[in-house]
Amino acid sequence: MLGPSVNQHPTKRPSKPVQTEAEAAAAEDAAVAAVYRDLFRPKHNPGRFHIVARAQYSIGSSFGNSTLSGRTGGAQVDIGQSFNFIGYALTLRGEGGTIDFGANGRSQMTGLLGGGPTLSLGRLGFLQRGYLDFRVGYDFFFAPTRERLLEGGAARLPAMLPHGPRAQLNLGLLLSPDRSRKLFHGVGLGLGYQVLVGSFRGDLPPSQFLQFALHYSGG
Repeated sequence: MLGPSVNQHPTKRPSKPVQTEAEAAAAEDAAVAAVYRDLFRPKHNPGRFHIVARAQYSIGSSFGNSTLSGRTGGAQVDIGQSFNFIGYALTLRGEGGTIDFGANGRSQMTGLLGGGPTLSLGRLGFLQRGYLDFRVGYDFFFAPTRERLLEGGAARLPAMLPHGPRAQLNLGLLLSPDRSRKLFHGVGLGLGYQVLVGSFRGDLPPSQFLQFALHYSGG
C-alpha cells in the first residue's frame, strides 16, 4: 500500500513544493471565501425572508433655480425576500419635518408618508463578516401641506402626492455569522439619494434628498 517512491533514495523522491508566505496566505483566504460563499449563497438558492430597518435624516434641495429646501427625519422599513443574486421588498417610509417650496417660499410640506417597490442585490452583498447592500426603488408619498400666513399662523393646503426614484447603500457588520444560523443579523450605516420628479397633485418642483441612516438588517 506504500507508494512507488518508498524504495527511492530521499534525494530522488518527488517533493511537495513549499509554498511561500504569500501563497499560503492566498490559499487560506480562498478557502475562507469558499466557506462563506457556500454559507451565504447555497447552490439550491432558497428564498429567505429579509428585513431592513433604517432610522434616517434627509436634507432636500431643488434643481436649478426652483425654490425648495428642507429637512426631514424618520424611519424606513423594507420587508421582502432575498435570493443568491437578487432580492425584492416592499418599502414603507414615514418622515416628518419641513420642506419649503413655492414662489413665495411660504408653502410647506410637513412630512412624507408612503413607500414603494424595491430591488436589491439579495445575498450577493454578504462579504464574510460584513455586507454591502445596494437597493433601488420608486416611492409614492402623501405629503401634508400648509401655507405660512403673513399675519402669523398657517393655513392647511391640499396634500401633495410626490413621487420619484430612490437609491440606497447600506454597509454593516454581521453579528456572529456561523454555520448554525439560517438567518443573519447585522447593523451599520447607510447613505441614500432620493429624487422627487413631481407630484400627482399640486405644483412641486423636481427636488433631491440626501439621506444619512443607521440601520438593522436581518435575513
